[in-house]
Amino acid sequence: MTAKAKKLTHEKLTPEEFASLLTVGNAAVNSAAPAIPAEHRARLIALGYMVFLQGRLRMTTPGRIRIYAGQLDT
Repeated sequence: MTAKAKKLTHEKLTPEEFASLLTVGNAAVNSAAPAIPAEHRARLIALGYMVFLQGRLRMTTPGRIRIYAGQLDT
């Protein structure tokens, strides 16, 4: 794991932001884009956990790593 990816996995997210990350991560590729609060979307994009691509939110590798790291914390 790179230093950048390791740093991202330790970024503090609120439970609501983490739920939004899970919502996007669990959405099927062919399904309608999930609706999450605009402030969550902006922060998660800024952290590099997701991108807005071709009109919808897509998970990035650091986002998937963050979901995995979050599951370890519970």
